[in-house]
Amino acid sequence: MYKILIVEDTVAIREEVFDILLMEGYEVFQAKNGRIGFEIALNENPDLIISDILMPEINGFEMFKQLQKEAKTQSIPLIFLSAKGEKKDIREGMNLGAEDYLTKPININDLISAVDNKIKKKLLIDQKIIDRTKSLSTILQNQENEIDNYAHLISHELKSSLRNVSDLLTWSQEDTEQTNNRKGSASNLQLMIEKVERMELILVNLEQYKNITPLSFKNKVINMHSVVQQVVDEVQKPPHIKVKINNQLPTLFADENMLEKVFEILIQNAIKHNDKEIGIIELGCETTEKDYIFSVKDNGAGIPEKYHKKIFEMFQVLESSESTGISLSIVKKIISNLKGEIYVESILTKETTFYFNLPKNNL
Repeated sequence: MYKILIVEDTVAIREEVFDILLMEGYEVFQAKNGRIGFEIALNENPDLIISDILMPEINGFEMFKQLQKEAKTQSIPLIFLSAKGEKKDIREGMNLGAEDYLTKPININDLISAVDNKIKKKLLIDQKIIDRTKSLSTILQNQENEIDNYAHLISHELKSSLRNVSDLLTWSQEDTEQTNNRKGSASNLQLMIEKVERMELILVNLEQYKNITPLSFKNKVINMHSVVQQVVDEVQKPPHIKVKINNQLPTLFADENMLEKVFEILIQNAIKHNDKEIGIIELGCETTEKDYIFSVKDNGAGIPEKYHKKIFEMFQVLESSESTGISLSIVKKIISNLKGEIYVESILTKETTFYFNLPKNNL
């Protein structure tokens, strides 16, 4: 049951409004001046206040100003009651933020209509607040999960690599002291270099992932064909692998650096997992009524179906893979910030295609 507070010093008007709203199914409270109305509003937190303007002790305007200062009551809608022709009072009420006004003597239909509209509006606002709170809660939970993942990585991956480096140093020292085995020491040194490089790559990728936030996107008009062609030209690839763009890519309003990073990671991923004598990587884009759908296809080893979703999660890697498990998470985070989605289709030993869509209305 919705609660309404009536603040009116004229008993006849106050009781008339009270009876009408009671008959409409509302829980109704009464106050004979602004001071009492303010106290009742703090205690009962009504869904709507209907208040006269000219009253003893504290008038309607002063009561409204006090309510606006209180976090608990500042969002309560208020309808002022005003005598006919009091345009100055009406304007002042509107300037203060009052939702509406009714003139005396009160028309029953106008009263019921105004109250119903204000209650419905408040319900919509309250629902938006609830939805926004849920959304923020989800964002905070995701951030907490990311922090947990960081902690997991640092405690497991980095510490594991450091232990390996420590062991390799010990073995190298033992080889040198006991057998003067320079070949074994050189092998251990190379392994240590690889472990250190892996740790450095993990830290770089983590920093990139952390820096992908809504505020970090600097959108502008970009020619995606030129952007992707530049990535293709600059990415390091062995001679037996060819990368080609199948069709003209569209012009978008988006962040150039972020989309460069997406294609760089997807192309490097395709190169890394290509096991064919002649490797082919094909890039393209289809345009639908709502989306641009980009694709990166290769004729490599393929990805088992059980990994199709896992590979986009932080620190998830394929079996026997040397990946840090962060790169595809970076891609997913960028695409998500552009309101798109990414997914993979693959046939083992034959091909893999990564698809991601960018909604037109967000670009």
